[in-house]
Amino acid sequence: MNDKLLWQLLDTIRGSAADSPKALSLVLQLLCWWKLSKEQTLPGSLLFEAFSDQDANAQHDALRKVQPYARYPFLDEGAWQNLRNPNAVSSLIQKICLLEKQGLVGMHLLDDAFYWWTESRSDPFTYAPSLCDLMVSLAPIDSSCDVYVPWETSGQLAARIAHTKAKLWVESQQPTHCAQVLNFVDGEHWELHATDPLSTPLAINKGKLVQFDIAMCIPPMGMKYPSEIYEGDLWQRFNEKTSVGNVLQIRHLLAQTQGLIVLAVPGSLLFGAGAERQLREDLVSRGFIRTVIALPGGLCSGTSIPINILVLDSKNPTQSIRFVDANHSAFKETSGKKRIELKNIDGLLKLVNSTDDSPSAKNVTSEDVAQNDFSLLANRYVHDESTKKFEHALKRYPVVELGDFFQILRPRQHNTTSAGAKVSEVLAQDIPSFGYIRIASKVTLFDLESPKAESYFLQPDDILMTFKGAIGKAGIVGDVPNVGQDGWIAGQSLLILRSDLPDQYPAKALLIFLRSPLGQSLLSQIAVGAVSPSIQLSALKNMKIPVPPMETMHAMVQAFDKEVQIQTEIKSLTLRQAELTEAFWPS
Repeated sequence: MNDKLLWQLLDTIRGSAADSPKALSLVLQLLCWWKLSKEQTLPGSLLFEAFSDQDANAQHDALRKVQPYARYPFLDEGAWQNLRNPNAVSSLIQKICLLEKQGLVGMHLLDDAFYWWTESRSDPFTYAPSLCDLMVSLAPIDSSCDVYVPWETSGQLAARIAHTKAKLWVESQQPTHCAQVLNFVDGEHWELHATDPLSTPLAINKGKLVQFDIAMCIPPMGMKYPSEIYEGDLWQRFNEKTSVGNVLQIRHLLAQTQGLIVLAVPGSLLFGAGAERQLREDLVSRGFIRTVIALPGGLCSGTSIPINILVLDSKNPTQSIRFVDANHSAFKETSGKKRIELKNIDGLLKLVNSTDDSPSAKNVTSEDVAQNDFSLLANRYVHDESTKKFEHALKRYPVVELGDFFQILRPRQHNTTSAGAKVSEVLAQDIPSFGYIRIASKVTLFDLESPKAESYFLQPDDILMTFKGAIGKAGIVGDVPNVGQDGWIAGQSLLILRSDLPDQYPAKALLIFLRSPLGQSLLSQIAVGAVSPSIQLSALKNMKIPVPPMETMHAMVQAFDKEVQIQTEIKSLTLRQAELTEAFWPS
């Protein structure tokens, strides 16, 4: 059933249910009842049409008696409470019967019913239909497959798989929603279980986890689990002793699947340290990762965070990973209610299945991924044409890692109480577009007795660069006060780049490179996170920088000095300009 027909039915009962979620639930329950009647599953006394002129109590009681005839109970008692107009249910039954006569009910599907209705963060977690279409297309599902769908909320993935007639095992913590969709879609090839897959897996045979052919899911993101989950695990699923939900979820899927796994994950899993990195290293080393697809944000309700699709295959290991970057305008569009949808899915699938490199896709060896600290961010490997031009420009000179010439210091958290020495803190807003950093606008307190306290005070020719939020803004320190009382320190949003070998690589030369379009492009490539981008210290340390001939770097230093001179002249001329007019009407 498409969204227009669904809204017609919702309009029939609008204002009668306690709220819009209950109204949708009533519609779905009645449609399931109608379908069971059409399948001749019900006795004559419970046929749907017979209750078109009954009162709500009789209809409610009949629906209770219908439940044993369904694959899984779909009755939502809460939707029947506080009905403002008891006759509205009869009107809804009559409307469904009318649409049936018009040949409109039964021709369409309810796969995305919850998505069409979802409007707020409190609604059931739903996904853009195009995302579900893509995920199902990534797996060779047919009637011979046993498919595992844990953490199902809206029934959208499960419904699509049910159409294939594959044998479907669904685990959900919102089983009523799934049951309402699945009972309408298919009454034969699925099982629905109310459980948390991590704490209480139910697909067990003779004490062992059942091995499914394919697993597909969009697990809850950003969840933390108590230690009891892995400490008390009976099936040795969890290599990493961690609370990070997405790590534990993937380990569970690997333990429950003997073939392909298609799942959606947040970007943090692809670059995070600790347990996330340990998991990535294991997956890459064992050749379990087949494909990584970067997708735009807004495809899941309640969040704008971009997601990624991982395709894992423990049955057929590979040492080559296909990276696809679909987080751009060629593959996304804005639909109704300003929702984001994927477009050109066929083109996206061609990129996934191809072995050719393109501006949006690339095959990368496991060895290359290992050299990038096992990062699975697509933009680390897939570059558009403009980036490739920049990379070509970079080949003009030898390259080294930034950490070969510069220390990278992250400012230490400092004292803000009444104790400590008064110092001045440079903020991101103090970094000028040209010339030296001349001001440190925030006065704060700093513990001079703390370990390595002196190293955190700024020195002449220190480069300061923003590394989170608006990344890549850079400036250089000129003359600064001595270490200690009234000295300068860097704010928490800044990194300090301090030259170890100024005679071989002057700080001013590096600053000019970092401010250039090429430098800014390279910084954006190593940034992680979409909502609040940041640069990891390890990634910055390993970032390649060009090493021009010394005469070229000396010319860069001279250019910076000329830049400072021009700024001084501009300031002087600005003051002179003001003096010209103020002389007539002095304050």
